Amino acid sequence: MSYAQQKGRVSGSAPPAPPPFRRHEPRTLTEAERQQVAANREFVRRHTPELEPFVKDLHAQGLIDGWRAVDQCELIGGGK
Repeated sequence: MSYAQQKGRVSGSAPPAPPPFRRHEPRTLTEAERQQVAANREFVRRHTPELEPFVKDLHAQGLIDGWRAVDQCELIGGGK
């Protein structure tokens, strides 16, 4: 008997399926946090609009909690 057979890993057998993805509800933001999220979103729209679909896609795939995950926006050279 081979090592793979002893461990139950006979070729042709499929690996176990991963557990189903569960999306959690994000916490409620304070008013100051909501304003910061809105400012970051507007910054991205103004300076790098090509990133907006990317952020939306990450959110749709469950990788981020939307625009609240965009937490630092600044222009190269020190401008905000």
